Amino acid sequence: MTSLGIWYDFRNPRRWRVPWPQLYRETLDQAAYAEDLGFGSIWLSEHHFSEEGYLPSLMAVLGTLAARTSRVRLGTAVLLAPLHHPLRLAEDLAVVDQLSGGRLNVGLAPGYKPDEFAVLGVPKSQRGARTDETIEILQLAWRAEPFSYAGRHFRFDGVVVAPAPAQPGGPPIWVGGNSLAAAHRAARYGTCFMPDSGAGPDLYHAYRAGLARESGPPRVSTNRVLFAAASREAAWETCGEHLLYQFNAYRQWFSAAGDDDAHGAELTDPAVLSPDHYFVGTPDDILAAIHASQQRLGYEELIFWARPPGLPIEQCNASLELIAKHVLPALSEGAK
Repeated sequence: MTSLGIWYDFRNPRRWRVPWPQLYRETLDQAAYAEDLGFGSIWLSEHHFSEEGYLPSLMAVLGTLAARTSRVRLGTAVLLAPLHHPLRLAEDLAVVDQLSGGRLNVGLAPGYKPDEFAVLGVPKSQRGARTDETIEILQLAWRAEPFSYAGRHFRFDGVVVAPAPAQPGGPPIWVGGNSLAAAHRAARYGTCFMPDSGAGPDLYHAYRAGLARESGPPRVSTNRVLFAAASREAAWETCGEHLLYQFNAYRQWFSAAGDDDAHGAELTDPAVLSPDHYFVGTPDDILAAIHASQQRLGYEELIFWARPPGLPIEQCNASLELIAKHVLPALSEGAK
């Protein structure tokens, strides 16, 4: 069975800007509504120092969602591990897990934006090692007993994290990333794996093969862009400009991080966006695309942007309602 979760970044681009209180109020209201519609999880991602206000404060919004919801899983997709002190992170996440009654998932990754590392004074060259140490420290901290740690970047003796998380042993950790290093990291630490939409079958295989040598069953979640309307043309007409904006913004960030594939002129036509990543159209179109990708990759959960940057909330809600009415029941029925 493939479950569907929704994903937020709280971007507020200048070209479509609304007052910040309105953006947060509308988006939080939509997240609570999504639980009523039957979606299984709500995920947040973070970035820092962007003019559009990409969500910089995961814990504040996670705590709010913990109070606004009662059943859905809450998660980070992803938290930028090297930019946080792991002990403070362990404490904050434990509190959120308590507030939510044990509904938290912790997705983390090394990050890639050079300016975030520069401004916060963390050498980007250390991002992999700091991510590894963060995973190790979280796993130790959530045992609810004093522990010591001696790594390259963090050292302490006889510390205890209290309160402990509500989930015994702590929230599930999901390692994100689009590289073999990420797949190997998830397998090495026995965590779940959250490859991005561009990941191919080789990364899924590397994770599952590595995990088989370690412990635990494989758990994989990934993401795509989903948007539904009465016709494919109507769907693209509504969301195309906003998805193109999002694509170009990420492309600029990847280019600044040294991704050669991200260089080039800004794209101006939504038609060039790959149907392998953009499931946009009728509910039937979306369902067919999910089935095809799930059969090829074998993930257990698919998460998608519930509110593309700048898109009015009413249009986003209409898409969510169509997906909830037609796609969720079909996925549930297909699992029986």
